[in-house]
Amino acid sequence: MKRLFKYALTIAAMSGLMAAPVFGQTEIHVLDVGQGLSVLVESQGHYMLYDGGDRNKSSFVVAYLKEEKVDSLDYVIASHYDADHLNGVVGALNVFPVKQVFSPDYTTDTRVFNSFHSVIDTKSIDRKQPKVGAVYQLGDASFQILSPSGDDYSDPNNYSIGIRITDGDSSFLITGDAESDSESEICKTKLELESDVYVMGHHGSGTSTSWELLQKTTPEYAVLSCGTGNTYGHPHIESMEKLQDMDIQLLRTDKQGTIIASTDGTSITWNVAPCNDYSPGDKNDKSAQPQKSAAAQKQSSGNTSANTAVSREYILNTSTKKIHYPDCNSVKQMKDKNKKATTQSRDSLIKQGYSPCGNCKP
Repeated sequence: MKRLFKYALTIAAMSGLMAAPVFGQTEIHVLDVGQGLSVLVESQGHYMLYDGGDRNKSSFVVAYLKEEKVDSLDYVIASHYDADHLNGVVGALNVFPVKQVFSPDYTTDTRVFNSFHSVIDTKSIDRKQPKVGAVYQLGDASFQILSPSGDDYSDPNNYSIGIRITDGDSSFLITGDAESDSESEICKTKLELESDVYVMGHHGSGTSTSWELLQKTTPEYAVLSCGTGNTYGHPHIESMEKLQDMDIQLLRTDKQGTIIASTDGTSITWNVAPCNDYSPGDKNDKSAQPQKSAAAQKQSSGNTSANTAVSREYILNTSTKKIHYPDCNSVKQMKDKNKKATTQSRDSLIKQGYSPCGNCKP
């Protein structure tokens, strides 16, 4: 791959063991397009663009693709027709030769939707709505269509085309702005959904990223695309609390800029380390978690000095470096390869770089 990962970190490195960067065969670029979404997928000289951000980022997306030496696009996916996803798609279609466009089967009366159809007709680009379950090749990678399953949604976000990209043992889930209704249908398809990386639905909105989807996909990493100070309050606290509860490491464009994951089919390498900043877009957003009573909080926290001296069994997540009680909900969602039981003291584990889970509070 062409891009040098100056700050690359392997999964092993994020567990505390530094290793040389892995230069993979497939790259997933989640572009910093502010309050919108645009993802460039590269694999062995083949390219796919999934959404393109809003009008104010269209030229940035085109320039980014040119910097990546893109001369043509095998696939362009317009997940749905909201302006913050579609405007940059129109820009890319005007600049690059495109073999295949995928888009959902509904219409709107917006200017950008009309421009989208106009450029496709003018350049005679093949456009279709892909079928759920269909698989397409992109270099060493492939992607499978997960949604939409329905054709009569009241919310157009549910028409979003969802895909799961795979290269070897590495996998990435992208769902556009799909809401919980579409996510539920994805979970009922019986397709393989477990993914290493989840590009968060609808910019971290509380109406997406359902428990059902997270428990089916069990990602180790989530990538959030949203704009700083956006008027929607994205990400919402409901989604952030779910990621924390499942110890899913977080990277976000509003805090870290463009996020790039690279895989050789075995391990995943990042251009930046997860920030794990789970703060909501609206600092006044209220917690969606039920509050413990004062008595329960006291029983949970106990006496600090006594708590640290007790030797009892803990479950460690060796990937996120978190300490859990065995009955913590996060343990149920933890991948076996990251799970380790121990009877070491809490103090000893903290000295080794572990930190207590924020939910079970060991």
